[in-house]
Amino acid sequence: MTDPHATEAPLLVERHGPALHVTFNRPEARNAMTFEMYAGLAEAVRTLDADPALRVLVLRGAGGRAFIAGTDIAQFRGFTGEDGVAYEARIDEVLGVVENAQKPVLAIIDGHCVGGGLGIAACADVRIAAPNASFSVPIARTLGNTLSASTLARLVGVLGRARVASMLLTARAVKAEEALTSGFLTEVAESAEALDERAAYWTDRLASGAPLTQWSIKENLRRIAARAAGDPVDDSDVVSRVYGSADFAGAVEAFLGKTDMTWTGK
Repeated sequence: MTDPHATEAPLLVERHGPALHVTFNRPEARNAMTFEMYAGLAEAVRTLDADPALRVLVLRGAGGRAFIAGTDIAQFRGFTGEDGVAYEARIDEVLGVVENAQKPVLAIIDGHCVGGGLGIAACADVRIAAPNASFSVPIARTLGNTLSASTLARLVGVLGRARVASMLLTARAVKAEEALTSGFLTEVAESAEALDERAAYWTDRLASGAPLTQWSIKENLRRIAARAAGDPVDDSDVVSRVYGSADFAGAVEAFLGKTDMTWTGK
């Protein structure tokens, strides 16, 4: 069957109600990322954060074979050591933008999630997958390149040091069930066909939550990750913004009055 996205742009950014959908759309290359696609992903996050009507970012690969199969290898031709440093810095910057999105990010993973694709998925808040999903960074067997310390830290944060070490040192893939057991995945759908239904469920659930509560959880998780070991986290500005909001005051009255609450993010 012909892929409906086959003749479209390599990165599709589409609004569907309160959700901004980003589709990595190079199915013929298993959605391998070009530098322009990385830049477009970062721009999509900025669009998400700037628009109060948008409530959730949804990331997905086209074609059913891969979420993202890493960075397009053709872009590495002629690389020098300095080019490698600049490349890893660019990837760190893009992943930082995704990781620091002010609103929830959902990754829907169908097929292979490799290299830079795993880095992008690691920056999502909720990750769901089809049973055929697999996760790997096989650079010790393929290109012989490396990851920045920042990217490694992101992977360790969601997969654990021992698992990341075994994945990268042996170039092994983690299957969907292991990723679920590790806590990396929120859910594995019963089948690839059921993934769309579960994706819609999680998109709606994230889009309907209290925006300031969601922001506050993401912000304090960032602060916890960035602190030095043992240091306290100063969250007074975050707590004050949420408890002083019109949303909180309105929700209290709605709860006590047994009426529905409409969140405004203010």
